[in-house]
Amino acid sequence: MSDKHDRYDSSDPDILAAYQHETLGEYDDAIKHYKLALDKDPELGIVYKHIGNIFYRQGNILQALQYLEKATEKMPEFPTAFYELALALYKSGSLKKGIATLKKVIEMDKHFLQAYYWLGILNYHAGHLSEARESFVHVTKVNPDFVVAFFHLGVVDLRLGFYEEAAVSLKSVVEKNPESPSAFALLGDAYLNLEKKFEARNAYNKALELDPDDVKAKNGLAHLDDFSEAMF
Repeated sequence: MSDKHDRYDSSDPDILAAYQHETLGEYDDAIKHYKLALDKDPELGIVYKHIGNIFYRQGNILQALQYLEKATEKMPEFPTAFYELALALYKSGSLKKGIATLKKVIEMDKHFLQAYYWLGILNYHAGHLSEARESFVHVTKVNPDFVVAFFHLGVVDLRLGFYEEAAVSLKSVVEKNPESPSAFALLGDAYLNLEKKFEARNAYNKALELDPDDVKAKNGLAHLDDFSEAMF
């Protein structure tokens, strides 16, 4: 039986060989050596985690789930194992289980910012917009440079009808990433709903400069043109 340290790391030659193969992207060889290590010691939790991550990278989500669930059983106090399991659950469409798993990660480590971010993503896809917003607000407060969290916060605020807040978040995105047509198009939507037509037009035009095929920006400009015709 391995002690606690061995469950997280090992000098086993098969594990060392697996690490080398994994680093080189030789995933089948890495899995072979990891499984040889498990044959010798099935309590090596970190090995289940590594195999699960390889299957995740290969898109074999069902196998990833099998090994990552085993990793959490062997390492119940290891938050990254639960985090990686949550991402695999998300990929499998198991949003409810994924949300519960991410909440467990946060209970274990309240400073695990990526867990908050992905909790927001899963809640958004589950239709829990208020809960998603709470997660994204937390992430952006802790790390003001987490641009993609501002983007998703803007999306959620638009859907909730918080147009002022959406405009603030999306403006932050385009200031930090001025090459994002989708952010400019969404910013245009926020301004349009605030009846700031000049700002909306500028945002939509910028989106189309970056991506002439941006449908949201085209639709937004069409709405603005309708408003202009109605005024006459």
